[in-house]
Amino acid sequence: MHLRRYAFTLKNAAFDHVYRSLVPEVLRRGVRKGLSASPLIGAALRRRLAHTFLVQDGASWPAFYFDNFFSAFSEPEQSDLLTQEVASQFTPGAAYRSVLEYWQHSSGQLLQRLLYTDIKTYLVELLMKQDNMSMAASIESRVPFLDHLLVEFATRIPREVQINGLAGKPKLGFPTPWSGWLAGPRLGLIEATLLEPRSLRRGYFRREAIERLFYEHRTKYRDNYDRIWRLLNLELWHRVCLEGESHASPGEPEVRYAVQ
Repeated sequence: MHLRRYAFTLKNAAFDHVYRSLVPEVLRRGVRKGLSASPLIGAALRRRLAHTFLVQDGASWPAFYFDNFFSAFSEPEQSDLLTQEVASQFTPGAAYRSVLEYWQHSSGQLLQRLLYTDIKTYLVELLMKQDNMSMAASIESRVPFLDHLLVEFATRIPREVQINGLAGKPKLGFPTPWSGWLAGPRLGLIEATLLEPRSLRRGYFRREAIERLFYEHRTKYRDNYDRIWRLLNLELWHRVCLEGESHASPGEPEVRYAVQ
């Protein structure tokens, strides 16, 4: 998965430089608006284009990087989603400050800087998750590529001499079937859960923004499954960990089934 994101990011960085140098700002602005609002573009294609230089035109490098690697909500979407009270307490990109410190201290080609930042942040988190999940299933697993000499050597290999593609099938991950879980009547139950009075009274998110997410998803204007899924998990986490509800109690049975 991350290999594809590396390739995607490198291509976007290259095309963005050419695009911004050749196409006037007024035309680029029209392209951004057209791709974001055109009813002729399907939800899946709109979702993909939203992460490209065509729509992200003018975004800072950190904003573009984290939009494609980490964040479900872009910075403009966060501003729309959060209430004014919550938004006033944070600055854009504050959640990524610790990661950006590694990026700012990295050097070399773009690919080397991406690898360095991931090794210091993303990989560490994956190791923790892998250990927790394997031990929960009584599996004594071993994680590859922990030989720091091998990793250090790999990061020094220039991109132009690396293998362009793989000989066999691409890596297959374990994607979460969000779309299936959010299909049918469950979507309405999840929407009702997120719009319950006690959920809104916390003052985290704007009701209009949440309703818009579900409207866009239901009408297939935009595929918002990952955004909805994250909001649901935050809500259930809040009820269980901060309000003391049991794991079996929050939400209707169908909602609990959707996240089990």
